Amino acid sequence: MRREVRKYLKTAVLLASAVSLIEITLGLIMGVPVLTADGLHTMLDVLVLTSLYIGLGPVLKPPDLDHPYGHYKYRYLSMYTVAIVIIGASLWLVAETAINVARGIMERAPLSSIFVIAVVVGLVFSRMLLLRAGYGKTHDLILNLEFKHALADLMDSLLIAATIVASEFIPIIQPIAVFAIAAYLMYLGYRYFRESVSVLLDQVNPDIAGEVYNIAREHNIVVSSVRVKNIGNGYAVDIIARVPGWLSVEEAHELIDRFEDEVARRVPSVISVNTHIEPQ
Repeated sequence: MRREVRKYLKTAVLLASAVSLIEITLGLIMGVPVLTADGLHTMLDVLVLTSLYIGLGPVLKPPDLDHPYGHYKYRYLSMYTVAIVIIGASLWLVAETAINVARGIMERAPLSSIFVIAVVVGLVFSRMLLLRAGYGKTHDLILNLEFKHALADLMDSLLIAATIVASEFIPIIQPIAVFAIAAYLMYLGYRYFRESVSVLLDQVNPDIAGEVYNIAREHNIVVSSVRVKNIGNGYAVDIIARVPGWLSVEEAHELIDRFEDEVARRVPSVISVNTHIEPQ
């Protein structure tokens, strides 16, 4: 089933990539900034779909000596890069549009851009139908959510088409639309940037260590050290602990196993628990 879901996501990535490339390239060539802005928006959709595609399959390399917790941070490096590109491009688009407005340059979008939007609408509609068909076949929640996302993108493309037509009569509409889209993109880019940086710099939730200490006390285990590491898809916890001296080796390991199981149960974001037992 996972293979079927990934097949639909892969095709959706290709369709969204085509939309982004068409809008950004032709938007720049034809001088239609609202097209370029929407292409940048679609680039974020490509990132989301690609992350889902990678996360559902064995594409990520298995852990190795250099990466004992796996390679999950690669997706956050990609997210960081895209966020920087989106924020930079949005700022450039705002500056370019603001300069043109200040100079009184508000060119009407060429009517040929409507044909570009027609192609874009066709591609987005195809993506929507693909994801709906995939959900009907697999009943996978991710495909259903992305179907609704594609439906929202279809409405967005139709709104862009309406903006281009309206700009033929009211030229100021296009710069206003560009400012609105760019502001939204910078907001999303900032969120992606903040989320990716927190993972790449190993930022952790301080409450996790406190919960580990609480669970240890409940199991009559003395913890001398808790180290929490952000590994991209969750947290890895390394613990140094002491158990009651009257326990046999077998009983001590059974106690530690129960303790680790309880940590994993009560703190779902913890993916790996490794406990080192100190001698009494």
